[in-house]
Amino acid sequence: MTLLKVPYLQAKDVFELYQPDKAFAEFATDTMTPSEFIETTTQLARFSDVILYLAHALPVREAVWWAACCSASLNHWSDDEANAIRAAKAWVHTPDETSRRHAEKMAEQAGLESGAGWAAMAAFWSGGSITKPGEPAVPPAQYLYAQAVAGSISLTATLPKEGDAQKRYQTFIERGGDIANGGNGLLAAP
Repeated sequence: MTLLKVPYLQAKDVFELYQPDKAFAEFATDTMTPSEFIETTTQLARFSDVILYLAHALPVREAVWWAACCSASLNHWSDDEANAIRAAKAWVHTPDETSRRHAEKMAEQAGLESGAGWAAMAAFWSGGSITKPGEPAVPPAQYLYAQAVAGSISLTATLPKEGDAQKRYQTFIERGGDIANGGNGLLAAP
């Protein structure tokens, strides 16, 4: 199956965007599609690797939306964390500099100890400059946002109650698959 939002035909093509775990990458065959690879490695419970893979495979807005949807599916957030999730969603709807800088501010206020702050940081690292306004522009490293997306989703899956992690990981990967197929990722909460 082809994933509508993933612009890669072969699973191994995504490995050109980041350096995956060697053992994880070995599951990809030369003819395997990204969809087949995600399905195979999810069945093998390589959840955090699958999330990192799909975060790189998706376009930036879809990846940030995925992180925001996963974070928003839980309700244990502080006010600052909830604002960080809203800021990530706002950037997806209006991906301009004002929204990106607002996401930065909300990530700073929420902190990076939870998935909520990382969702907003992913929006901030989506482009533009990572230096303060008025300072010489320094763009984020290419695909840095994907690392933040993966961190957001993995933290959201494992915190605050790690015993529920496997079920949340599976649900979050389903959300990512829905987004990759052109859906909105708003599945039932885990």
